[in-house]
Amino acid sequence: MRSPKRLEMERSVPWSELPTELWSMIGRKLDTRVDIDQFRSICSLWRSSIPPVSDSKLRIGGTLINQCMVYLLELPPTSSKDSQCPPSREGWLIKITEDKDLSGRGRVQLSNLLSSRPILFKGGTFPEVLCTMDYRVTEIFVERYLIGEKGACYPGAARKVIMLPDSPWAVLEETSVVGIFGRGRLKCWKHGDEDWNAMDNPNSPYGDLIAYKGQFYVVDRFGTMSWINPSFKMVQFSPPVCSNGNGGDWKHLVELGGDLYMVDRYCNEFSTFSRIRAGAVREAAGFKVYRLNPEWGKWDEIRNLGDVALFLGDHSCFSVSVKGFGRCKGELHSGDFLVMA
Repeated sequence: MRSPKRLEMERSVPWSELPTELWSMIGRKLDTRVDIDQFRSICSLWRSSIPPVSDSKLRIGGTLINQCMVYLLELPPTSSKDSQCPPSREGWLIKITEDKDLSGRGRVQLSNLLSSRPILFKGGTFPEVLCTMDYRVTEIFVERYLIGEKGACYPGAARKVIMLPDSPWAVLEETSVVGIFGRGRLKCWKHGDEDWNAMDNPNSPYGDLIAYKGQFYVVDRFGTMSWINPSFKMVQFSPPVCSNGNGGDWKHLVELGGDLYMVDRYCNEFSTFSRIRAGAVREAAGFKVYRLNPEWGKWDEIRNLGDVALFLGDHSCFSVSVKGFGRCKGELHSGDFLVMA
């Protein structure tokens, strides 16, 4: 009588003998650019089964939507025994900026994770040449921003830009964009529009905007969250968390473990940091964290996030598990971002 292990071996088929159409189905399930690029780099069969991700940028009026990519780079296992163990978190959290102008010319550069400014290395442990095939690469977040006609960034004109569908397979005809512009006002764009269109802003100024489960959500200065429907109409989803005016100065939306969180940031009225450069964000004095209760449509205050770091800023908010990062403890804040663990 044949053993279960032998039966399993007899039923197995080498991956090279699988039907070509099956590889195409598998490749289409990948939802990040880095996974698609690595899938296509395995062999000619896999490369021909799915197309590469398009490098074309969306133009709206006189602006171009560019993007930064946040990656986690980890060293691969050194042996087969290591590959069976939980992955080590010793590595780098990096931000890659595609520095291009409206003509499409430019370069890819490494940016500071906290300030988005270019990094110029003068020694250190980071490799001089970065080949993603040498590392375990995980895409953490895609940050989008606008570039004007002269190639300059306009972080003040559009504080945050969100695009849906948020997928490398998205087609232009199905794309919608919402942005938070000056004084916290919302503008939108859909395929067929020549330029940005101002939205009805009943509760402006708005503090933050997020794509959550394939939908646009926005939060105002009082912590009231609204859903933006496909017709760009505002539908209130939650009551305010600080209707009495005792809330913080800035609201941030961030997804964590499939749930939606809001961080209420309290700022110092007088801050030495705010005098460093014009338009700088005031130094943080404290925070309150809330998790959305979708069943009751309200915010529940959270006291403990566990082993998680939240990166909160004007242009992007994301979460990262810090388990194994022994040096990431307590609270740190720098530039436009807060790291809270």
